[in-house]
Order: sequence, then C-alpha cells, then structure tokens
Amino acid sequence: MPRLVQCLTLLGVLILSYPASAADQNHFASIYLDGKKIGQIHYMVRTNENGFVEELKTRSSLSILGFQVYYFTQDLHEVWNKGELQTMQGETDDHRKIYKSSLKRNPKEYDAMLNGKTLILPHDAFPTSVWHYQITEKSLLFDLKDFQLMKVKVSKSDDPIFMGGRSIPASRFDFSGEWQASIWFDQNRQLLKMHYKVEGREIVVTLDQN
Repeated sequence: MPRLVQCLTLLGVLILSYPASAADQNHFASIYLDGKKIGQIHYMVRTNENGFVEELKTRSSLSILGFQVYYFTQDLHEVWNKGELQTMQGETDDHRKIYKSSLKRNPKEYDAMLNGKTLILPHDAFPTSVWHYQITEKSLLFDLKDFQLMKVKVSKSDDPIFMGGRSIPASRFDFSGEWQASIWFDQNRQLLKMHYKVEGREIVVTLDQN
C-alpha cells in the first residue's frame, strides 16, 4: 500500500486547461482505481485575454474502501504569469497527515515553506501540474504536496483515445525516472487523461464529459 498511496497523492495536482475566457471556468475530472471511481477533482481556472492561465483553484478528494482504509483531500491556489508559477498556497490531508505549503517565485529561485520549514527550489523545476502542456518539456519536477524534487525523462507517441463515444486524436507522453505516469493531450494541447500503474493496480484520471 505505501507505494500506491504515494502515487495517489500526486493525483491531487491534476487540473485541466480550457480555451481562453474572461470568466472563471469550473470543471470536474474523475479518479478511477481498477476501473472503480474512488474520487473527483473540482477546479476553477481563470485565463487572460491572451490565453495565459492567471489563477487556479483546485479541490481533490479520494478514498479507498471507505475512509477507514485511506482518504486524501487537497486544496491548492496557484497564481501564474505568462506560463510561470508565481505563488502557491496549499493544504493537504493525506490520511490525517497534514501538509501546509506555500511558494513564491523570486528572481533566482522559489522560496517555499512546508509546515513552517523554509525550502529553496530551483527555477528549472516544474510543478506536477499536468494540466500544463509545458510539463512535457521538463526534466525536473516537484510535487506540490511536499515539494519533493524528481528527475524524469519523457517520450512522446501518437495514441488516440476513446472518450465520450468517439475517438480523439491525441499525443501520449510517458514519464519515467523518479516520477512515472502517462498523460494524453489533444491536438489543442488540452489534457484528456492521466494513467498510473502501481503494484499491478491501474489508476486513471479522465476529464468528465458534459
């Protein structure tokens, strides 16, 4: 269970992007384990007139076999500017273990704080915000729950997926190394799906169809 729990906590940072709009947009995604729904992600994204994400608020929750075995909730508030993360505030309850985190970009690095302890993160580290296509171009990531740095390699392939009763052309990106996942983006670079396989168990996150 420990490895499974570790990977499940990464799901809390899943947010999906949509075309630019002056208004806030609220959306949902579902989390599945071995084909059974175990959680949901609700997120609000605000973009400017040029399509850049300016603000992001996310709430994620999941449970395995009820709250007695494992549960997870996370609230994140991110502020971005022209594709760069500026600030982040977060609180995560990982089965009664609380992570209170904050981050601020300065000219040279990120000043971060986790449960009252100060940390420094390099600018070339990118958050595990898989809604952002730019993650596919990065070799160093950090977990938005505990700021753990992770070196990765990324490979790309064409791999259409079936959603909403139709086949959607998509690019698949496989991450290997210290963070392992597969994510699918459509031709507009919008996230469609995310997949883990941990200890023989399949974890999938998909955009809820309207």
